[in-house]
Amino acid sequence: MSEAAARTIEITRTFDAPRELVFQAWTDPKHLVNWYHAGGGWTTPYAESDARPGGAIKIGFAPPEGDEGAFDFEATYDEIVEPERIAFTIGDGRPVRVTFADDGGKTKLTLVLTLEDENTAEVQRQGWTEMLINLESYLTEAA
Repeated sequence: MSEAAARTIEITRTFDAPRELVFQAWTDPKHLVNWYHAGGGWTTPYAESDARPGGAIKIGFAPPEGDEGAFDFEATYDEIVEPERIAFTIGDGRPVRVTFADDGGKTKLTLVLTLEDENTAEVQRQGWTEMLINLESYLTEAA
């Protein structure tokens, strides 16, 4: 991993939902397909999640213009402590850590992502932030 990829960003967001639900939204395929994609018309046609240490995550990303550019996001769970934290390693070796803190019935989520080399830190922050915005919209509809 290069020096640039060893850098991390942290994104924090508070959701008006109990942390048990926010945690499940990160681990249950029935929730993941509803929000785990960036903006710009991208969708999540399928998700697989074996939420246990060593278990696999596989999430399909489909662009708005069809199959051209579709890809799978793959990772392996390193740690699952329900409903407090999730740690996983993306297929390219980058670790991600997500914590869920109770904030008076709301959930404060903190995501720490190791950056990759291909896109700028700002582009990566924007993509993950868009996913969290999708999560917020989904949780509002699901409540």
